Amino acid sequence: MTAANASTIFNLQPKTRILTQARRLVLTTLLAFGVAVPFASAGCLGKALTQPHPVSNVLANPLPAARPDAPLPEINSASLIVGLWNLEFFYQGQVVDVAFDVWHSDGTEILNDYTDPIEGNVCLGVWEQTGPSSYQLKHPSWSFDENGNLLGTVVIHENVALSRDGNSFSGKYAYDVYDVDGNFQYELTGKLAATRIKAN
Repeated sequence: MTAANASTIFNLQPKTRILTQARRLVLTTLLAFGVAVPFASAGCLGKALTQPHPVSNVLANPLPAARPDAPLPEINSASLIVGLWNLEFFYQGQVVDVAFDVWHSDGTEILNDYTDPIEGNVCLGVWEQTGPSSYQLKHPSWSFDENGNLLGTVVIHENVALSRDGNSFSGKYAYDVYDVDGNFQYELTGKLAATRIKAN
């Protein structure tokens, strides 16, 4: 790997290039017919997001929709997202991944998802508050082929809204795939929902 390539990989905001019409048509066609887009091994959400997940709702908690229009209490609302969450990712209405997700008060985040640990099931993110009850998260990860060779990066973006009681959040994610040179390959989008895990 050249120094230029390494520099590009470590820049987690690579330039997005427009996909060719042929690649876009193929990807759109595959997704439209429910064909799983092949994912190589990637830490965090490394499985094919188009496949239903065998484990749903790990803690058997209901996942009520957050109400972004409901005002939060006036107390330090940024701290309300802080804590441990039972998180589910959805694609076309199916659960495709589940995770334990920790949002820290310093603006960092750690996600431990239901992926084989050998693939790297723990990864890191950063978050910031964007409104009275809304937050955005950026979650970079490495991507490898079946032989352990680096393919590039995957960057997961989340935009979520916290419920009025602070015990659940929901929103949308985008799963952006880049090659080792930082060139945009494709994106998958879906919904997510989480419930707070309490100590008692």
